[in-house]
This record gives sequence, structure tokens and C-alpha cells, in this order.
Amino acid sequence: MIITAFLIFALVGGAAQAAQNMEDEIRDILKNHPEIVIEALRKEKASLLGLLEEAARERQQAEETKRLEEERKNPLKPVVEPGRLFLGKAGAPVLVVEYSDFFCHYCAAGAGIMKELLASRGDVVQVVFKHFATDPLSRKAALVFEALGLQKPEMAWAFHDKVFADQEKMAAGGEAALRELALSLGADAKRLDADVKRPELEKRVKDDTEEARGFKFRGTPTFVVGGISIRGAAPVGVFEDAVNQSLDKGKAPADKGARSEAKKDCEDCREIK
Repeated sequence: MIITAFLIFALVGGAAQAAQNMEDEIRDILKNHPEIVIEALRKEKASLLGLLEEAARERQQAEETKRLEEERKNPLKPVVEPGRLFLGKAGAPVLVVEYSDFFCHYCAAGAGIMKELLASRGDVVQVVFKHFATDPLSRKAALVFEALGLQKPEMAWAFHDKVFADQEKMAAGGEAALRELALSLGADAKRLDADVKRPELEKRVKDDTEEARGFKFRGTPTFVVGGISIRGAAPVGVFEDAVNQSLDKGKAPADKGARSEAKKDCEDCREIK
């Protein structure tokens, strides 16, 4: 029996040593001939790409889940000072803050989605329009919008709609086109020219953009619904779900629909570096 046990031990030990020797040999071969690995990866390119995409989706899902959990525990609190332009019901139970750029085409889509949301949930929603303006022409458009709001809010919203509807023309025309549009809507030229230079309006646009960056938003448009962010021009149903969750925070958040999908931090939005 002792001899049998010894033989078994020797065989097992020998097999282990042989396996270790083979592993060392393979390591040496791959170290000295890395082209073998490259050739193997090239042949299995589709499978490798699939694995990488799956890993990326899993990581994005984990990051999205973590972000939502953090925001539910500590809701975002945008500053909404008196005099901000808004749509919907003043003092409504659900505040939606939109961070937008007049020359981002995803923001044009987002503006349309906000109108859909107001059409379905305008009784409980107030949408405040803020600026995430990172280039000179975008900042100028933001200033014209705010200046028009001082004259007549309806004029500012008409400007909002028309710039989004014809972004290419406005971009090509520059500041002159923005001013011409404002005047065509009935703005007082002298007051407009003075108001776009008002320090408090410049500060408002600057503060909006800094607030968006402070919330670590990476693209336009981004929305905050009841303290929870929605990144990009998501379908209106996503916003309706978020409104419902905000109205009834006692219930567990819905775990369905577009919000539960693995998404990039900036999807259906223009990424800002």
C-alpha cells in the first residue's frame, strides 16, 4: 500500500511539473513571438470585438446604476433664481431643469420632447430653461434669449423655437442673424442692445454652464427631473416615468424602459470635453 501511494504521488507530482514546464515553454514562445497572439486575435476578430462590446455595456450599466443610486440618495439641486424663464405650471410639484445649447441639434430634439412632456404632464411639471453654452455664438444666443425675456417672455420662447428650427441658417448668419430674428419678433432694438450687455445676464449664462459642469454633465442636452439627471434627448416616455417617480418617491423606481438600459454617459447628446 505504501508503494502504491508513493507511485500515485510521483505520478501526480510528475504531471504537475510537466504542466508547469509546458506553461513556461508557452510563455517563452509568446514572449519571443508575439506575432502568434496577433495572428490569433486577427482570426477571431469578430469574437474579440463582441467580448469587448459586452464588457463595455456591462461597465456602462454598472456606472449608470451607481450614478442613479447616488442621485436618488443625494438629488441634484439646480439653483433656480427668481425671474428664470420657464414653461408649464409655476410652482408645479415636479421641477424639470433643461441644460441646453441653441446650436446643438440634439438640443433641438430635446426642446421638442419637452413640449411633448408638457402636453401630457403640464399640470404637474415646470420646465426651466438653462444654458450649457460653451462657444461664443451659443453664449450670444443665450444672452439674446434672456434679454428678450426681460421685454416679454413670449418673445423669448418664440426666439427659442425659431433658432432651434433653423439652426444652420442662424449659425451661418452669426450674431447679426440672431439680432435680426429678435427684431422680427417685435423686440425693442435699443433695449435689446443694452440688455444683452447686462452683467447679470452674462453671469446667469456663465453660472448655468458652471453648474452643469459641477454636476459632471458631459453633453447637451441634459435634464434634471426631480433631482435625477437624464442625459440626452431621451424619448418622452423616459421623462414621463421620471415625473411619476418624482411624484411618488415612496415607491421603488421603475426598473423598466429606456432608463434601465445600459447607456453611455452622453447618448443622443452632443458630448462636451
